[in-house]
Amino acid sequence: MLNARLEESSHEISVEDATRRLAVLQAANRIAHLLGKANLLEQALEPLIAEFIELVQADCGSIQLLRPGSERTHRTLIRKSKSQENGCDPHLENLLTGWILKHHTLLLTDDLAAQIKLGVAAKRYENISSVLAVPITQQENVIGVVNLIRLQPSSPFAESHAQMALALAQETVEFIEQAHVREQLFSNYQKLRQEVADRYSLNGILGRSPAMNEVFSVLDRVIPTEGRVLLQGESGTGKELIAKIIHHEGPRKNHPFVAVDCGALPPTLLESELFGHVRGSFTGADRDRRGLFEEAGGGTLFLDEIANTTLETQSKLLRVLQEGEIRPIGANQTRKVDVRIITAASIDLNQRIAKGEFRSDLFFRLNVVSIRLPALRERVEDIPTLAASFLKRFAEKHGKQLRHLAPDAIKILERYSWPGNVRELENVIERAVILAKPNEPTLKPEYIPFELSHGEILPQSHDLILTGNLDSLLANYEREILRHVLNKHDWNQTTAAKELKISERVMRYKIKRLALPSPKK
Repeated sequence: MLNARLEESSHEISVEDATRRLAVLQAANRIAHLLGKANLLEQALEPLIAEFIELVQADCGSIQLLRPGSERTHRTLIRKSKSQENGCDPHLENLLTGWILKHHTLLLTDDLAAQIKLGVAAKRYENISSVLAVPITQQENVIGVVNLIRLQPSSPFAESHAQMALALAQETVEFIEQAHVREQLFSNYQKLRQEVADRYSLNGILGRSPAMNEVFSVLDRVIPTEGRVLLQGESGTGKELIAKIIHHEGPRKNHPFVAVDCGALPPTLLESELFGHVRGSFTGADRDRRGLFEEAGGGTLFLDEIANTTLETQSKLLRVLQEGEIRPIGANQTRKVDVRIITAASIDLNQRIAKGEFRSDLFFRLNVVSIRLPALRERVEDIPTLAASFLKRFAEKHGKQLRHLAPDAIKILERYSWPGNVRELENVIERAVILAKPNEPTLKPEYIPFELSHGEILPQSHDLILTGNLDSLLANYEREILRHVLNKHDWNQTTAAKELKISERVMRYKIKRLALPSPKK
């Protein structure tokens, strides 16, 4: 596309043509270098317009970008002038951009008033010697306009200047689009960091229970390091939240945090997501694609539900951990990667290893530091604090006047077993806030879902029979504990025994001694 316009006038390239082409390519190379380093497009646009001005010896210039799929001006990103006298202003820029959008070709004129109806503004632009407006096009769509102006007494632009400016515009369109995408990603990343700073700082992890204090103690020691972390806990306990905190409070906080749910994708698609692929490596691979290991370069990759990966994927993950390199699907060469790995599992990986479903060598590599996140039923004392925090947030979100939870509402929350953990509590509070009347200051029990007050509840001391000798009292209490843990695990005695840290033989003995009836099939 670039060379076609430069070669139209002659089959043989003259020294002058070659010099102009070289100037364009050199300018394009400098622009690519600038845009490749910039997270924000504005960081490179002043040097960008400077390259256009220098290339055609303009006195001033500006760039306007357009909204994708629209002919509305997105923003005038930069105006630059060689002198204090500047012929560029918003009114003229809009007129030139409108002309380009109407005619879909460049504008080269030394008689501005003859080309564009200036009206009463004509006198304002009498000092303009020549105007060159060049479209930046992508797939026949105008995505921007470069406006270049020469002032009196400079000579007008020549056709060669128009060809050079148009060629440079087409050379830079891909870099501008990439910079747009990178700017959006950077903006989203900055928003995420601010969200984490506001809501997910260490002080924002609510909990005063001994179980959470133990989590805080481990976090204090692991966050400043580069060590790999394995987060274990039931669904809804906040594993991804903890992973974000480890990243955003740690040494890699200025680099990306990338998360992937390994259980949500088929094995072949997961490998493509993680390692990337090259064009033509499989049906539908119409272009090269970077994997998440590369997207997270310098930062942290969070692999959620790692237990759901296949043995083949696990072997490839092991190679990444051992060699620090990946091989995209269909590629012949490996690529170096530098990421911190945090993994999470909601099931016991040791059981998967025993069944031959998870590689023990990968487990040892990932399990440098293990953090177990307690289920909400194991930190009942934190429920009022968590519920109050959710109440405040959702009352503001939904425009309610709620400030407190009624004591009876708190009792219902404390007695429920919370199989969905903190996530379920959050959803319950939001539902209750939505159902509450607009001006009520206190969240009443009637807004708590019926199933919470009539579903599975935690054993309470006042529910037990407190008459009789000490042995019978202890037996009653032990019976309720065993019943609760067995019901939680669908009467899987092996899993229940592990949670209570007793052997299966002891579990069977206690079930028989305490005459615990198994559930009816």
